[in-house]
Amino acid sequence: ELEYLVGNEQLGHVRCDGLVVSTPAGSTGYNLANGGPVLAWGVEGYVVSFIAPHTLTARALVVAPGDTLTVLNTSERDDVEVTTDGRTVTDLQPRRQIDVSFKDNEVLLAQIPGETFYHRFRDKFGRLAY
Repeated sequence: ELEYLVGNEQLGHVRCDGLVVSTPAGSTGYNLANGGPVLAWGVEGYVVSFIAPHTLTARALVVAPGDTLTVLNTSERDDVEVTTDGRTVTDLQPRRQIDVSFKDNEVLLAQIPGETFYHRFRDKFGRLAY
């Protein structure tokens, strides 16, 4: 079970297999596969979505760029693995917390001239409805 807070406001406890924190650049990866929303390029902030929540009320949340997400491992005995792009970076020990915040302009992404986010979105996902 994880407890999560945004900007020191406790939002709840969620029994789940994990959570995904994603920027707009990564929102069409694990976050989308996890049922979270796609964030358009240029949106500032990040999205938090839960992996296999054991409740129907856990919903993805878009967090403002200035707000810090705090995740607490409420387990008495089990570590929680923390990964970045599929690589383990640390283990969150029982009763420990980790803070996550949005950092703007950390990565440069190449963009093909004439290719907008919405054009690429339609090409990747729009034809699924046909």
